[in-house]
Amino acid sequence: MPFFPQRYFSNLFVCVVIENGECHLLAKVIKNGKTKRSYEAAFDNPDPDTLDAKVVEYIKHKESECLDVYVAYFLDAMGQGVVPTAHVGEFERYSVDGKHVRQIKMDEGWSVYASYIEINWAQGLFENLGLDLLYSPFVLLHECVKKEGFPSHTTLYMYNHQDSFAIAIYKGPKVLFGAFFRTVGEKEQNLSDHGLGVSEWEEVEEEKGVENLVQLDEIDDGEDYQSLDDLDDLDTVEAKVRDEEDGEQTFDEGLMQDIDVEKSAKDSEHSMALFGRSMLMYKYIKSSIEEFYQNPNYESDFVEDIIIFDNYETSQTVFDMLEGELMVRIQLQKVKTLELMSTMALKDVGL
Repeated sequence: MPFFPQRYFSNLFVCVVIENGECHLLAKVIKNGKTKRSYEAAFDNPDPDTLDAKVVEYIKHKESECLDVYVAYFLDAMGQGVVPTAHVGEFERYSVDGKHVRQIKMDEGWSVYASYIEINWAQGLFENLGLDLLYSPFVLLHECVKKEGFPSHTTLYMYNHQDSFAIAIYKGPKVLFGAFFRTVGEKEQNLSDHGLGVSEWEEVEEEKGVENLVQLDEIDDGEDYQSLDDLDDLDTVEAKVRDEEDGEQTFDEGLMQDIDVEKSAKDSEHSMALFGRSMLMYKYIKSSIEEFYQNPNYESDFVEDIIIFDNYETSQTVFDMLEGELMVRIQLQKVKTLELMSTMALKDVGL
């Protein structure tokens, strides 16, 4: 085993997911291969192209007590995917320009790729911290499939997030087809996600400094969860709950009714948003399976099962529609992307 002297010092591993206007991170202090401290935090991050200053400040504060910091980011941009070949010269067959993407060759003879545009954009996002590891949802998906055991028959797997999802059709350990979709609106379904047109691909240089597009597994629960953007004013809280002389707590009925109405409205809005997302998901899965069946470039075979690794929510409506129309069986398994990233980051860095 290689000798890494930094193993014997405290190192900070930070995993980051940004979606729906929020930045979620999991930070772990690792020393001699063991987790000494774990932090989980969430911050408002309304601009997806900028890392909020509070996030940078939080990470730098945690970094001050460690020898090194390693930052890993979940890539949810459109310019990525999988192709059922390990040969870059065959990428054009699947409408991918091999000269302008970073390739990861998988042992089973297929490839995960991401465009240099997206990789350089991610590096720019973390310019004040540095970015060490960039994790594709397809690699996370592959890690989940490996843990479950490769399927003996053709199976569609999905890795589901709030703003996006990735699908890959497996037969044994080999991927036959894959696709990536954004679910925040159809206008997102193009390669100019960050203001760059397809014609500009040829002008983009290769990425610098990012070690991997890599993968993940399970970890210990965080010691504490901190949301620094949603702290109520203490005076407001005291106004809501009053201690009476008899020791009982009484609540303002009018206030409680307002809260109930607001909660009901938010629940209704969430249900409608989830339903709309479910319709998009159904549309994209159905069209992907049709493409897999009809395009002669793919080794098509009948898909018998759909297995969803879910980091967000999936509506039963999607299950019912897919099972009824496509004659497939559907399974759902919950996953935690930040935990998965943390475990894989430790393996990839080698500490």
